[in-house]
Amino acid sequence: MQTLGCRASVFLVLVVSLVLPGAALAFLWGDAQELVSVNDTRLTTEDYRDWWREWQEKEMPVPETPDEFVDWMLLFQEAQAMQLDQNPEFLKKVGIFLKVRALMQLKQEEVGAKTKMPDDKTLWEAYRKGYTPIYNLHMVAVDAEEQAAEIRRLLDAGKSLADAAKETGLSGADEELAQSGSMRASKIPEALRKSIADAPAKSIVGPIPFGHSWYFLEVLERSDGSKEDFAKVKNDLIRHDLKVQENELTRQLTEALAKKYQVTVDEELLGRITAEGFPKEDGEKTVLRVGNTVVSVDALYQATLKELEMRGGAHRKSLDFEATKQRVVADAVAQTVTGLEALDRHYESQPPLKATYDFYRQHRMIKELEKAVLEPGIKVDENDAKAYYAAHPELFSRGGLVELSVVQTNEVKLAEQVEEELKAGGDFFKVMQPLSPAGVEVRRTPLDHLHPVIQQAVATMAPGQVSGALKDGDNIYFVKLIRTDETESIPFEKVAEDIRTRLREERFAAAKSELVKTLRDRSAIKVNQRAWNSLRKSLIKEGDGKNEK
Repeated sequence: MQTLGCRASVFLVLVVSLVLPGAALAFLWGDAQELVSVNDTRLTTEDYRDWWREWQEKEMPVPETPDEFVDWMLLFQEAQAMQLDQNPEFLKKVGIFLKVRALMQLKQEEVGAKTKMPDDKTLWEAYRKGYTPIYNLHMVAVDAEEQAAEIRRLLDAGKSLADAAKETGLSGADEELAQSGSMRASKIPEALRKSIADAPAKSIVGPIPFGHSWYFLEVLERSDGSKEDFAKVKNDLIRHDLKVQENELTRQLTEALAKKYQVTVDEELLGRITAEGFPKEDGEKTVLRVGNTVVSVDALYQATLKELEMRGGAHRKSLDFEATKQRVVADAVAQTVTGLEALDRHYESQPPLKATYDFYRQHRMIKELEKAVLEPGIKVDENDAKAYYAAHPELFSRGGLVELSVVQTNEVKLAEQVEEELKAGGDFFKVMQPLSPAGVEVRRTPLDHLHPVIQQAVATMAPGQVSGALKDGDNIYFVKLIRTDETESIPFEKVAEDIRTRLREERFAAAKSELVKTLRDRSAIKVNQRAWNSLRKSLIKEGDGKNEK
């Protein structure tokens, strides 16, 4: 028996169903509208949105119809029917894609989302610690300990550093005493930095042994930082703080996952792997285990050598080798456990990765279909290419050629004499003999390959016409135009591969179009035109009206 409240609810639903159109009702229930059915698959407006986000390129207008989407689904369904998702190449590429994208998602979830922007107090403390004090120094270095002791004696007697250096016969003292300018403590070698850590301005410290010399440092100025300087390095401080947070969060994640996936390292076996090698009987033994993944002693040794070589340490110093070995183990553990965890979380079945993963998977299956069904039938041989070349001469010729003769000189008086003879009607080739004793060359060339001053002249000349003297700096040119609008065929050998590629692409496109037609003919396809019109209008609006004219 229905209560009054229940009957009222039913009545309300009936009223809403009658008053609200389909799109509004779908919105009320929170469901996307069905857009198209392709055979037994029902696809919604949200499915199209997901596909369009991946499919569209920059400035691509929203299509007039959902045909491209339907064709995509038809090809995908055909690939499914042929079980092409079992092909090794497909599994490999999709597996790599999923691993990379899942790792990115894991890092964002466990590291990126947990980092916090440091406040100014934290940044100021980091600034004071890493970027101050800021010094302006005089620095003197001497090679002999006796000389250093003498300078110290003179300083204690009240001499300035400059005078003490000169009195002890230090050559180039003036150059040595040049001011360093503003120098952060972090830029000063540690041994010297420690000696002036508590030194006030106007003080002199030394001698300080460093390397093969003894140093004296005079603190001319000392600053513990300023708001202006802090502002200059603030972005660097933020980046460093975020990086420290990321490293710590990554360490915590790796540590937790190492426990989850029961990582074990045989420390005894690990210790027997040295720069010189390992005991022969250890080679196939397991030194590292992560879940079902095992690493042998030999594999770890080879990986360490490879890492050393990449880092320029092929000399295999024992300390370098040991540190590199430990790093290889740590990296192997981190990469393996995060990879396992990323896949175990199945990001591909939930937003935001799901739509991208589904699209990529469908894309790879369609590629497998093309490889299995279309590509074997696409044949283009030498005769096909030659026939296409012969049938389309306009595609393989260069137009805009001019046939002409050009003579160049920088002899002004001779050029004036030649120009007078040309004006008097002299034959160009004979008149030019003094300027070109070996004869005047006739050549064919694209107009835009000529010198600009010649281009301008030729543009106003008729075939057979001769120019006057064309001056360009110190150079003078004379031109006889013989023919214009000449064409030149490009040799077949130079375009043969381009033709074969074009023919393969054309035949592939035709074959794919025919396949889609066949699939359409044998499929049940139904489009909800009202839903499409509404969706298309929304997509155009969201895309800033790219379809509007």
